[in-house]
Amino acid sequence: MARPRWAVVWGGGLFLLVAVAAVLIPAGPLDIDSRWAEWMKDIQAPWLKQVALIFNALGRGWSFVTIGAISVVLVVGRRWVALVGFALTEAVTPLLVATIKALVDRPRPLDEVIHPHGSSFPSGHAAYAAATTTALVLLFTKPGRGRWPWVSLAVLFTAGMAWSRTYLQVHWLSDVVAGAMLGLAVALIAFGALQTISATRAVRVPEIGSASRSR
Repeated sequence: MARPRWAVVWGGGLFLLVAVAAVLIPAGPLDIDSRWAEWMKDIQAPWLKQVALIFNALGRGWSFVTIGAISVVLVVGRRWVALVGFALTEAVTPLLVATIKALVDRPRPLDEVIHPHGSSFPSGHAAYAAATTTALVLLFTKPGRGRWPWVSLAVLFTAGMAWSRTYLQVHWLSDVVAGAMLGLAVALIAFGALQTISATRAVRVPEIGSASRSR
């Protein structure tokens, strides 16, 4: 990150928005939730259902494969700080999702195509998609214009995951928006904080060495 401290600030702001939404969100759907759900019913098609089910699979069993593969790459490359950031992102995100779900206990839509467990707010799949794709961008690209195509792909994947949850009628639109915001917030805070701490330590170590030699 070019400005890791600002990433922490932005992540904190996003998390605060999710926390406020968790307090204020009603048990029933918002007007925009209902309108979006009706639109998803209107565009039902077999091929769209298959696409949505692929996203559903990517957010479940295949997520463990993805996380394991990325962890192995980081271990082989001895990128220990990056590994800690990735581990924190992938561990804290589902923990926060489960905690908020239990506290809010928002009912899922009644016309669900599949039968997931737990309550509706926020979407765990959307949170996973946002957290993981953000982590991938931060791990394997450098700040600058060259990063933006990968940011675009991350946004598209997260949007696709969020869409699939509403298309399958297992989440309201507000659930997936909150989930994506939560995943992004965790990734920004984890990587921003670790990069800030690492940079501070890197500066202090040479200073201590210089002071010792001067004596």
